[in-house]
Parts: sequence; structure tokens; C-alpha cells
Amino acid sequence: MINAIKKEKLYWICQVGGWFLFTILELSTYIDIDGLTPKLINNAIAFYFLGISVTHFYRLLLIKLGWLQLPLYKIIPRGLIGVLLMSVLLSIINIQLDQYTYSRLESMVITVPIFLGYFFNLSKYILLWSLTYHLFQYWERSLKAERDRYQLEAVLKDNQYQNLKTQLNPHFLFNSLNSIRTLIDMDPELSKTAITKLSGLLRSSLQAGKHKTVTLEQELQTVTDYLAIEKIRFDERLQIEFDIAPETNNLQVPPLMIQTLVENAVKHGISTLKQGGAIRIKSMVVNERLVISITNSGQYIPKINHDGLGIENTKQRLAILFDEQASFTIENIDPTNVKATLSIPI
Repeated sequence: MINAIKKEKLYWICQVGGWFLFTILELSTYIDIDGLTPKLINNAIAFYFLGISVTHFYRLLLIKLGWLQLPLYKIIPRGLIGVLLMSVLLSIINIQLDQYTYSRLESMVITVPIFLGYFFNLSKYILLWSLTYHLFQYWERSLKAERDRYQLEAVLKDNQYQNLKTQLNPHFLFNSLNSIRTLIDMDPELSKTAITKLSGLLRSSLQAGKHKTVTLEQELQTVTDYLAIEKIRFDERLQIEFDIAPETNNLQVPPLMIQTLVENAVKHGISTLKQGGAIRIKSMVVNERLVISITNSGQYIPKINHDGLGIENTKQRLAILFDEQASFTIENIDPTNVKATLSIPI
């Protein structure tokens, strides 16, 4: 987008240069007929400044009346009227200048054909000026509209993303507090340890909420704290395994996304099995993409109309941050295990 100062400078360069070129072309035609005379030079100079003045006044009128902001179908008839009026005015003055320049034309009777000759000669240049100016303004307006649209989409996406994160945190807190509540009567000391873990987890969660992405290492620390709380509740019924490729630790992931999927695995998988089960978290780099899989005991049963909160949240956040470049899948890999897979561009 051209700023106002550069745009004004470009306008005057085109205005001065364009009319200078037109004047030279017209002057060269008359030189071949009568030679270069002082009156012919005065004629050219007068018409040069006249052309700049008339078209510049037309531009000021366009700006004052707000015509440049009108839709194209409304600008076209106004522009044609402007071309017509400027051409008529310049033709009348040009005839007077020619009568001053050439003595043989002083007594010339201005007939319709003569006037039309002047008119059509000048109108093609005025039409070219008008088309150039209006098309440039239309292009500028289109660029601004496109830029504003992208800015609006960015704001809407950011607001939507922030809403998704605020939706996530209370959901996560609710489930964690439920886990701790079951420990209070059974083992007060263990519940104190769980509260300490939750405090650290919430601290990490609040810090992560300030960023759109965090390193995988940071995210896995949040997951570890969460699983430590759940491990207290499930004890031997919950088995945990990490298989993290070292080169993935510093890669970026959306905060709390893996934690949400792990929470889903515990809530809808492990907690539904009398004997409990296992959760395996694996990361690796495949074809310049970070691939993270969460495998857990249980079975995935899709809901009829929509997925659960955690899965919907994951899909929406990936779409906002990466458009169609990231993917998420969840499937039953055998009768006793579910696998959720994230694939994120590096």
C-alpha cells in the first residue's frame, strides 16, 4: 500500500511528466508546419500549464465530492461527464491560443467540424488521463480493502483462539479438582501433594496462555504434571510411557493441546476400564513435520452430531493457527487401543 506522501509525489510526477510528453508531441507536429516561433512556444507553455490545472481541479473535485469512494458502476458515468467537460473547455481555450499563435487563423470562423476536430484530438488524451487516474485509485482501494479484510480476519482468528483457550482452562481445572477431591478423605497427605502438583500445573497453564505456541518440552512438562495428579488417583491402574525424539524438544506446539488429548485419554479411556490401562506419548519428525501420537487403552466412540469438547477444541485451534497445513486424527487401532495423532508443520 502506497502511503499518502509517496502517493501524492507519484501523482505529481505523472501529472508533470505526462502533460510534458503530450506538449512535446503536439509541439513537434506544429514545428513541422510553421517552424519554432516564440508564439508557438508560448502556446505550448500556456497549454501545458492549462492541462495540468484543469485535470488537477477535476481531481480536487473528485476528492471533495467523494466520488473516488463510489462503486465502479457509479464512477464510470461521472468520469465520462468529467472527460466531456474538460475536453470542451480545453478545446475552446486551445482554439483561442491557436488564433493568437497563427495570424491566418485570427479571422477563422469556428464551425462545428473544426470544433469537433479540436475536441476529438484533445478528448483522447483527457480520456487516457482519466482512465489512468481512476484505475490507479480503484487499484489502491482494492488493495486497501484486501488489507483490511486480512486484518479483520486476523483479529477474528485471534479473538476466536483466545476464546478457545479460555474455554479450555476451566474445563481442565474442573477435571483436575475432581481427581483431587477423591483423595481428600482417603489420603490427606497425598491430596496435599496433588494440590502442589496442581499449583505448578496451573502456573504453567497461565504462562502458556500468553503465547500461541510453546516448545514441545514445555508442553510435555505440563502433561507430566497433569499425569502426576492422575497417577495419584489411579495408582497402578495408570501406566505412562514417553518416547520423545530429542530433536523434537524445541519444536513449537499450541499450548495445552497435548495435555487436552491426554486428559481425554484418561477421562474417556483409562477411567472407564476396571483394570485401568496405559498411555503412550510419542514424538518424531517425519518429512519436515512434527508428528505426535497419544495412544491409550480404550475405544473411541464418535458422537453422532459432534466430537467431544477436547477434540473439537483441538481441531479448531489447529485450523486457526495453521489453516490446512496441520492435521489431527483419532482412531481405534485395535479392539483395545485408541490413537490420536497430531501432524504440525515445522
